[in-house]
Amino acid sequence: MRRKNSSFHGAFEQWKTEVVIQGSDLPNGTLSSSKSKFDDKIEASSAKMYFHYYGQLLHQQNMLQDYVRTGSYYAAVIENQADFVGRVVVDVGAGSGILSLFAAQAGAKHVYAVEASEMADYAQKLIAGNPILGQRITVIKGKVEDVELPEKADILISEPMGTLLVNERMLESYVIARDRFLVPNGKMFPTVGRIHMAPFSDEYLYVEIANKALFWQQQNYYGVDLTALHGTAFQGYFSQPVVDAFDPRLLVAPAVSHVINFTTVKEEDLYEIDIPLKFTASVGTRIHGLGMLV
Repeated sequence: MRRKNSSFHGAFEQWKTEVVIQGSDLPNGTLSSSKSKFDDKIEASSAKMYFHYYGQLLHQQNMLQDYVRTGSYYAAVIENQADFVGRVVVDVGAGSGILSLFAAQAGAKHVYAVEASEMADYAQKLIAGNPILGQRITVIKGKVEDVELPEKADILISEPMGTLLVNERMLESYVIARDRFLVPNGKMFPTVGRIHMAPFSDEYLYVEIANKALFWQQQNYYGVDLTALHGTAFQGYFSQPVVDAFDPRLLVAPAVSHVINFTTVKEEDLYEIDIPLKFTASVGTRIHGLGMLV
C-alpha cells in the first residue's frame, strides 16, 4: 500500500475538526457553483479535513518520496509519449503538480492541473519554478466537480487510488472528470484498477496486535482494575485494518480479483461494490484475516 494512504487513514479517523478551505478562481478556470457536488457525497467536515490533509507539503513529500509510485507514473507517461505529444491533458487532483510536469515533459500541448486544496498555490509556485514546462500548464484551484475548463481534454491523468482502491472516494471524482472533460475515445492514465484478495495466516502479526490490548489486563493501575475493558479493547484493535506491505508467502489460497475499468464504470457503480468471495485453502492452518492488495 502507498504510504500516503496509511497516514491519511489514521489522520482521517482521529481528526474531524472544521477547517474552512474555499476554492478561488485562477486564470482559465472558474467555479460553476458555490455548493460542491463533492460535498453532496461526503460529510462536509470530512471533505474539509481531506483537503486540509492534502494541502500540506509534508504529505505531498511523502507521496513524492514513494519512488515506486512516482517512478511508475513517470514511466507510464514518458514511455507513452506518443499519446501526449500535442494533446490537451487534465490532471485530476493535481496535488504538487508533479504529474502535470511529467505530461508537459512528454510533449503535451497544454495541461490543466485541477486541485481543490491549498496545495494548488504550492503547485503554482513549483510550476512557475520550471518555466519551460510551466508555460504549458494552467493551475485551476477548485473541485473537479465544479470547475469549468476552456476546452475538452484528450487525456486525463490522476492518482485516484486510495487504500483498497476506493478509500477517499477519489475514483468518483476521476469518473466525473471523464464525463465532464474527456473527448470521445480519449485516454485515461490509469485506465483500470484492481483489487486482489486472499486469506492469510500470520501468527506473528496476530500476537503483535493482541499484545496491544495487554495494557487493559492490569488489575492494579494506580489502584484501578482495568480488566473490565480488555475485551472491548481487544475487539477494537482487531477491527482496524493493518495498512502495510506483507509477504505473499503468508497467503493460503489463490486470490480473488476485482477489476474496475475507469473508462466505462459509472459513478453510481462505485457507491456499493459487491465482490463474491470463495476460497479453497491450499494448506490446513488458522486464518488470521483477509489480505488485500491494489
